Amino acid sequence: MNTTKRLMLGIAASALLATGFVSASHAAEAVEQATVSLPAPAQSFDPTKTVTATDRAAFSLMNGTLLTQQIDGTIVPGLAEGIEYSPDFTEATVTLKPGLKFSDGSPLTAADVAATFTRHMAVEGSVLGAMMGRVAGVEATGDLTAKFTFKGPFPSFGDFASAGSYGIYPAAGLEKGEEFFLNPVTSGPYKIASTWASNKLELVANENYGGGAQPAIANLTLTVIEDANSAVGQLQSGQVDYAGDLPPSFMLQLQGAPGLTISSVPVYGFYDLRMWNQSGVFADPNMRNAVSAALDREVIVRSIWGDTNQPLAGFWPPSMAYYDASQSTSRDLDAAKAYLAETECASGCQVRLMYSDQEFAFSSQLALIVQNQLKDIGIDVQLERLDASTLIQRLRAGDYDMVPGAMASAANIPDHLLGNALLGTGSLKAEFTGYNSEAMDALIAKVNQSSGDDRAAAAAEIGTLFAEDRPYTILAPWVRGAATSLPEGTVSLVGTGIVVGGRDQ
Repeated sequence: MNTTKRLMLGIAASALLATGFVSASHAAEAVEQATVSLPAPAQSFDPTKTVTATDRAAFSLMNGTLLTQQIDGTIVPGLAEGIEYSPDFTEATVTLKPGLKFSDGSPLTAADVAATFTRHMAVEGSVLGAMMGRVAGVEATGDLTAKFTFKGPFPSFGDFASAGSYGIYPAAGLEKGEEFFLNPVTSGPYKIASTWASNKLELVANENYGGGAQPAIANLTLTVIEDANSAVGQLQSGQVDYAGDLPPSFMLQLQGAPGLTISSVPVYGFYDLRMWNQSGVFADPNMRNAVSAALDREVIVRSIWGDTNQPLAGFWPPSMAYYDASQSTSRDLDAAKAYLAETECASGCQVRLMYSDQEFAFSSQLALIVQNQLKDIGIDVQLERLDASTLIQRLRAGDYDMVPGAMASAANIPDHLLGNALLGTGSLKAEFTGYNSEAMDALIAKVNQSSGDDRAAAAAEIGTLFAEDRPYTILAPWVRGAATSLPEGTVSLVGTGIVVGGRDQ
């Protein structure tokens, strides 16, 4: 019952938040207006349809969740007062705080919780499949209680549900279908003042929010600025107050800039080089292992991130409990050539690497490094520079050989990362690589359904099997860079979202 115990310990902190008496570590100076910039384009207010960083940021700001992530990354009760699990963790009863309201003033009840999760479960091709696929059903058992039934033990359900993508919507609104998500009623710290127009979303503090303290920023503008030079220029001129997801090179340039605070925030995930596992040369694990051994991660990291990041070869990043520091990140050309000798590329071959600087600002730089390094083992890499929309279409269709990517969990739990990055039957098909291993899926199920030493042992086995199959090459931990002129504790990148600190009363 460790998960229940952890939640109950957090309820005292939640009560303080609800009354406005936040701890000093989470309190922030009140700010009337601030503008936050991110480079990724916005796609949808429907969390089942999008995984862009900007949309996830919007969800974390607008959506009230059962548990919530604070600005320091800790998870505490949000809309829920408590969660009680059955002894085998196959059921959970959520008890909501009394008196909750949506941004339009209508009551927020357990019926809305049930309607939200039931709707998301029914959406085909949902990007939330890593969680929704584990829920068998949910029903309101009272105005303030909802009972979840899981397909197997789900001890980390509450932490999983702290991500903004799992925010609660009004049942009446969801009945309107797609129309509702054009300008949704919200349940989180912010409500929509003006929906997306000219790459700007205007948000205002939701006075009805009952999941925690009122946000320190009363009026917040979320703006998309794809060009990093423009984002930094507007930050320095005062048009932008917080520039998130800046390229590593700009982070290095801004070090020591007067009036700015620079931060590199580790995320629970990694940057990688994906390979299409279903057909072509990369259907052979020897070929995938050859690429992994041939790449010089040290050169890649120093060229792109300088000393703000580190090489990574194993599946688990340093920010997560199961990280294995013993896995070598060194380049090994002899091993690469030995792997290659067992493939159809033994005498050399040509592969395609597609990339988009709209996805990652350093993609062009990474593509050139990969091209040059793989040349050393006889692999001729043809580069294809694409716009983000075309790249995503081809990625989903499996129409590629290699592509730079990244994957992360919204919280520090293994379930989310495994469901998206390795589960062959998951909604993202093992990070769009087509990797499908019954042995890996069985280990993932074991991690999902266990805790403590049993979970750690299964996680270690996943690391071992990943190194054998190498469905893609991991390059470095995912680090999100940001620069701001705002007071400390006002805004921070947290996981895959953004959190605004609670107002200092």
